Amino acid sequence: MPVRSGLRPVPGLGEHEPVPEHLSELSDLSYSPEDMPADPRLLETLEDMLASEGLPPWLAALPWIESEYSIGCFSRAGAAGPWQFMRETARHIGMEVDGEVDERYSWAGSSRGAASYLRYLYRRFGSWTWALAAYNCGEGVMARALRGGETDFTRLDLPGETDRFVPRFAAAAQAYRRRPRAEEALAAVAVPPGLDLRVLAAEIGLGIDSLMSLNRGYFRQMTPTGGDVWELLVPRDRASAAFREAWRQEPGVYTVRRGDSWASVAAATGVTSEELRSKNPGVSMVPGARLDLPPPERYGGSQLGYAVYIVRTGDTLSGIGARAGVDSREVAEWNGMDPEETIYPGQRLVLRGSGGGGEDAEVAEPAEPEIIRGEETVRHTVREGDTLWDIASAYGVTVEQIRRLNSLDGDHLGIGDELVVIPE
Repeated sequence: MPVRSGLRPVPGLGEHEPVPEHLSELSDLSYSPEDMPADPRLLETLEDMLASEGLPPWLAALPWIESEYSIGCFSRAGAAGPWQFMRETARHIGMEVDGEVDERYSWAGSSRGAASYLRYLYRRFGSWTWALAAYNCGEGVMARALRGGETDFTRLDLPGETDRFVPRFAAAAQAYRRRPRAEEALAAVAVPPGLDLRVLAAEIGLGIDSLMSLNRGYFRQMTPTGGDVWELLVPRDRASAAFREAWRQEPGVYTVRRGDSWASVAAATGVTSEELRSKNPGVSMVPGARLDLPPPERYGGSQLGYAVYIVRTGDTLSGIGARAGVDSREVAEWNGMDPEETIYPGQRLVLRGSGGGGEDAEVAEPAEPEIIRGEETVRHTVREGDTLWDIASAYGVTVEQIRRLNSLDGDHLGIGDELVVIPE
């Protein structure tokens, strides 16, 4: 979301009144520090953001049970991002969700939005146990459950999912507190609207895929054109350079430096040498020369080089690997697990493009758009004003996926049409 100013929140709201540890004994899932799936630097960053919003640091354990810290997570109900917000809720609490950005997929935007919502729930219900339950089942359901005056969580009439959710959080929070700490965090840098992220990535020596993977909420390789200031997550050692370069950059223009070549600039900005040359006829690669870049492309799962696959009953690592054109060992390596380790329904696995090779490896773009699948089929009934773009953005999929699943040749939609958005 655009950086906003206002009254500074009270620090440490309810910090010494966590969810009771004994509830962790009711958790149907186990959590341990060794199984922490998130980058330690990211966790330090989340704590910094929560602290800046006046909330306890251990709330950074919440995305563990919501999404396994997966930035691209999308549920069958339509909740998206690491904090799992529905589109309407995200907009209600001030997050930007439109054709240029979906802050549910932004670590910075979604974390600040989550902090705002959690602070509101805590102040309404007066305890983190009730606030987190309301986060899961909704404040209306929580308010009705508390009307009878019952204060024992285990005796409240709540949905079964919420009965599991709060104990899971209690267990995850205990493991979270015991995790190894990182020496430094990532940094959230204030940047201007309309910033070309390809140029910024090249200027600070960070691959465009690496930068976009930390800032997936931006649909194109640029910050939205509206607003005054936006946030960008970058490694802390690049923060000063990122801030400096962001505010002096001319959108869509790269200034040649000593040692640059057509190939190096193309690679750094995520375009081809041919595209760069055709856009700049007659330009020589001398220091100070200005190169115009092609328009930024829409950024999504295939360009990030990974997708999140939700394990179904009967799945095996080898079978899942076959979907990505790799063997079970590579799938295991991508997910930091042993090839012989048991997988279970509902588990989320990262699938990279063929070739694997780690975070900065080049990922071959598939011949056909990748189909994002879920635990069960998700359908959408077309309403007046709906477009394919709106529907795809709401569910975190591509327009091409909806076209393929529903055999659509164009963009025409009929009111009342039922579309398959996410297949099982």
